[in-house]
Amino acid sequence: MGAQIERYEGREQSFIKHEFLTQYLQAAAYKTLQGRSATFNFVDAFAGPWQVSDENFSDASFNQALRTLDAVKSDLETRGVFGLKIRFCFCERRPEAVARLREYALKNSEFIIHVFEGPFEDNLEQIAFVCNDGFTFTFIDPTGWNIRSEPVLDYLKKMNGEFLINFMSEHVNRHAEYDQVSASFGRFLADPDWKKDFDALPSQWSNEERVLHLLRKKIKGFGAATYLPHMPILKPRQERIKMRLLLGTHSSKGVEVFRDVHSKVELAEFQTRSAIAESNTGQMGLFTRADESAMLQAAHGIGSDGVKRRARATVLNQLAQGTLSFQRLATAVMEECPMRLTHTKDLLNSMKLSGEVSFELVGKEKKPQPRTMISATYTKACGI
Repeated sequence: MGAQIERYEGREQSFIKHEFLTQYLQAAAYKTLQGRSATFNFVDAFAGPWQVSDENFSDASFNQALRTLDAVKSDLETRGVFGLKIRFCFCERRPEAVARLREYALKNSEFIIHVFEGPFEDNLEQIAFVCNDGFTFTFIDPTGWNIRSEPVLDYLKKMNGEFLINFMSEHVNRHAEYDQVSASFGRFLADPDWKKDFDALPSQWSNEERVLHLLRKKIKGFGAATYLPHMPILKPRQERIKMRLLLGTHSSKGVEVFRDVHSKVELAEFQTRSAIAESNTGQMGLFTRADESAMLQAAHGIGSDGVKRRARATVLNQLAQGTLSFQRLATAVMEECPMRLTHTKDLLNSMKLSGEVSFELVGKEKKPQPRTMISATYTKACGI
């Protein structure tokens, strides 16, 4: 159902991307089809196919999404949950790729598959018409940034579902200040005057951090999403950020699930990097690959000490506005910092012991619960 690493030699970052997509889709589908809606729509806005390892498109995002969602549907039906419907919408602008998508749809005619030819921005009304009921998850994975995001954001707002954007960090870092791409960035950020706001952001931020900040601000301003957590994916052979996956959701639960999947996929990323290092050197480490990856994640990954320091500052900034419920506070922390819910609970317990925050637990509770009210202590809030 998920990605297979052996199909991604030389492009392991795509393996990590597809691992995240399938794991998040699986979690979202189980949650949606058992409560929110009996219909789940999956939209692949830039379907390709691009680089694939076989004629069955085993390592294409649209095929992995189809197999993942079909497996969820089949599993729920074995549990007595019937009347479920999965729709697929694949959009692609290149005629030769569209032909391959249509051939794929014919070979998989037992599924509801709609293929749209042309730019995603030109097919939004038709896609929305097809997905006129149920929950819609849109995967936006372009090869660059020359996208008219304003109509896309309007579509996402109307669909009121969730979306995953592949933000191409490496490209943005290389080209953000080139005059010749200024117009395309304006389309991407739905703001022809983006450069003024870009230059006003902290100079120590990288190009991609500034563009990402502006994009998140624009998405929220449009009302397309309430929360926008993101996670980096490195090029494991070069140890630099290749892309970021950005989830748009109106659900605090979506943020929680995002970080749970982030943790699992990040561990797979550490394991992939370790395997590449072993292959390059021919030497085994002192620890097993699994143990070494777990230690690296604990030291540098989600919920690590460095992340907790950032999260602590986020907690105090949020509480400067006044007392907040744990659910609201935790969602804000998890959106901005790579922290799982359990990490956030442990952090708040630690901050309570150090006198930075105050809250009361009821009965046998050992950690904050969704309705637990959290406040900053007077001395810490005032910097005394």
